[in-house]
Amino acid sequence: MLFAPVGADSISARMIERTFLETIEQYDGVDSPIYVVMPNHFHAIITITRADMESAPTVSEIVQSFKRYSTVEYTKMVKDGILPPFDKQIWQRSFYDHIIRNSDDYNEVYKYIYNNPRRWYLDELYYE
Repeated sequence: MLFAPVGADSISARMIERTFLETIEQYDGVDSPIYVVMPNHFHAIITITRADMESAPTVSEIVQSFKRYSTVEYTKMVKDGILPPFDKQIWQRSFYDHIIRNSDDYNEVYKYIYNNPRRWYLDELYYE
């Protein structure tokens, strides 16, 4: 668990949150109404609202930038002795994305992200 137990205020989880927010701030018209750092993964809704969608960044570009930036930051913290080493890579090569097409779909995805820490915690209790 690179990013600490669910709900823990860890250095690594704070770094992941900070790099995500700094990453999306680099792009005009990009925001995230909800995100959550989990012990070994990350969930977010990324919104892209621009008048000129042809020059808007893609979700893939945003995620790639976030993964690259957070890996560099994590590696620096390992070298400084702040965080433990990781095995091979922090992030998996690909990622799961889903285009939200309506408000019902948005609400379902939002609830999934919002409830993910609670589900993780309950799974830990169940499988102990």
